[in-house]
Order: sequence, then C-alpha cells, then structure tokens
Amino acid sequence: MNGKNIFGKVAEKYHTTPEEVYDEIQKEIIDGFNNPNPDVQAEWNKVACKGEYPTPEEVIAYAMETLTAGRRG
Repeated sequence: MNGKNIFGKVAEKYHTTPEEVYDEIQKEIIDGFNNPNPDVQAEWNKVACKGEYPTPEEVIAYAMETLTAGRRG
C-alpha cells in the first residue's frame, strides 16, 4: 500500500480530505522532531530525510523498514 492510499483511507474514515490528513501528520512530525528530549531526538535521528523535517512518506517508509526488520530478526 502506498502513501496516497493510506492518506485516502484515513481521510475517508474521518470524513476529511487526503490533503488534510497529510498536513496534520506533517504538523505532528514537526512537533515530534522539535521535541527537546534527547531520547526522542535520538529516535528521530534514525529517520532518513531529504529536507529539514521528514515527510509523512519518509516516516511511513522508516516504520515499514523497522517493522520488516523486526520480523526477520
């Protein structure tokens, strides 16, 4: 399942748009990324991102990789 499908399914469930879902997820990512707790920062530093903050797609990709790696070992 790709990111667009995920955002659309969540939007449908909560009677909103995929764009609104995406924007809300991005806001939460930015809030989490700016958390001053060193343990939280250490976790965010594990997420590869091309910009200043990870995108929802980058966070989803990281989560999927982490879950897949957990199944293997």
